[in-house]
Amino acid sequence: MDHVLLHAQAWWDAQRFDQLEWQVAAWRDQKARHIQLHVAKALGKVVVAVGAAARTTSGIDLMARVRDEVLPDVAIYRSQLLNLFPEAGAPPALAHRSAGGGVQEAEPLLRVVLGLSRASAQLAAYLEPREHGATSPVSHIREAIVDLHASTEVLAAAFAVDLARAHQARLEALLGAPLPVSLVEGRGEER
Repeated sequence: MDHVLLHAQAWWDAQRFDQLEWQVAAWRDQKARHIQLHVAKALGKVVVAVGAAARTTSGIDLMARVRDEVLPDVAIYRSQLLNLFPEAGAPPALAHRSAGGGVQEAEPLLRVVLGLSRASAQLAAYLEPREHGATSPVSHIREAIVDLHASTEVLAAAFAVDLARAHQARLEALLGAPLPVSLVEGRGEER
């Protein structure tokens, strides 16, 4: 699982993403809610790119946005959820599911739209009952992680990008500095 940068992601979250309240176990769902908002935002960026590509042939800037922002950001959300819900475990199907489900022949961005939609729905299915005082199974989180990972794999293949490098580069860009060598040497993933 060295390609998901779990240690680097946890360190980065502590520096730039986490709020003090989220350190309290009862607030863990708030971080998951925040991640779900980011997943929905990423989905919107892909939908805009798909729509623009359908209307014109000059969707290059939008495609660069998908490659440079959506792909690494979705990798970030996947790794954040893996760190936030260790009891969800690393799903065995992490590398085997297609973002489009049974839509293997679909355009890559359409497959990503479907994958991000499912991930957002799974996060909502986990969070909504909890906001009403009920419990919900962590399997929703596991499925969201699988869909997020599948979406990153589709985008990485479509853009011929190394997913782990894109993830690391985005963390560093958002940080404004390189990640500590101890976190990226050998990917720091002895989990």
